[in-house]
Amino acid sequence: MIDLKKYVEKYFKFLKGIVKALPKGATIPSFLSDTSFVIGYSDIQRKLAIQLLSREKVPETVINGNAVGPISHDEPRIICFPNALKIEQSIFPQDNQGTSISITIDQQNVILNGLAFSSKQYNDKYWSDAKFYRNCAGDIPFSVTKNGGILGLNLLWGTELGGTREEKVFEFIKLFGSEEILPTSDEDVQNETFRDFWHSVSGLEKKLDEWSFTDFILSLEAPVERNVLLLGSYKSDDEFEHLRSVLGELGYRGFLLKDSPDLPIQSNLEKLLSAIICSCFIIVLDKDASGHIAELGNMLQFRFRPVIVIRNIPKPTTSFLEDQILTDSNFRVVVEPNITAITLLPHIQWAKTISDEKTESYNTINYWRNS
Repeated sequence: MIDLKKYVEKYFKFLKGIVKALPKGATIPSFLSDTSFVIGYSDIQRKLAIQLLSREKVPETVINGNAVGPISHDEPRIICFPNALKIEQSIFPQDNQGTSISITIDQQNVILNGLAFSSKQYNDKYWSDAKFYRNCAGDIPFSVTKNGGILGLNLLWGTELGGTREEKVFEFIKLFGSEEILPTSDEDVQNETFRDFWHSVSGLEKKLDEWSFTDFILSLEAPVERNVLLLGSYKSDDEFEHLRSVLGELGYRGFLLKDSPDLPIQSNLEKLLSAIICSCFIIVLDKDASGHIAELGNMLQFRFRPVIVIRNIPKPTTSFLEDQILTDSNFRVVVEPNITAITLLPHIQWAKTISDEKTESYNTINYWRNS
């Protein structure tokens, strides 16, 4: 039998971990950026559901007649309702007869986005002034077959209970149709939250605006928090393009040093340093010997930004710098032949942590930054 609270905590931890890896300015829905409550449900049929609420819409709730709020400004309150007779009845309050109209979904990972469900009574009396997305009047979600899984975003539920109009808005609700198919290992849960996250944050999956590093260096308008310098052998053009695409999925813009304009007064070292300064972190494809070896030496000296070194195999292209790279807290070596957004995610989280710590330290030391 699954421990509901521990599972809800794990799922939410991985979901928030993705948010922490995103650049500043990325558009995140409030139920993820400012979560007030995380609610877990389970029933005797071994279904499980997780609901996220935002401070914007639900700053407090009532439990056993008492009003409660989040744990703190940064930490939501986790509430669990285990072992219900039927999970739908916990999520959607019923009338005295226990009647409701429901839909049955028999495929996995169904996404319900921006839908409004209502009973006939609600539809007849209140629909004209209801807040809704798309009309599905007559249906209250949801019944799910054994292998079904649902992610619901911005759902409105409406009904009439005891002659009173009742409404409930679901910003985010995830239903696992059966405990047998519940992802339990850390890797499987992270994969599940990764899929759910991309359905929840539509802005990141769109193509980024047309952008070049040349325009950036001349205008200094693009935010540094999104720029990632890519170094390595230019024999790896296809790998660089793939890496750019992967970074784009996470809201970052990858650029090569050769994209930077050669200013007449600028030395090669200055060009490297200006590109580093205009980046939030650096990724080095260490697969073929090239000028990046000298660049690694400079980055070991100046240590301006976190550096992720990616290799296909554990052996480096040069062993001369390896002792410094492996013992420097500003560097991380990753052996990963197949880079994807999810395999890159923990390393970006690491880079972001270092950058955030530096930002906090510099803001403390340089008192004028806060004025």
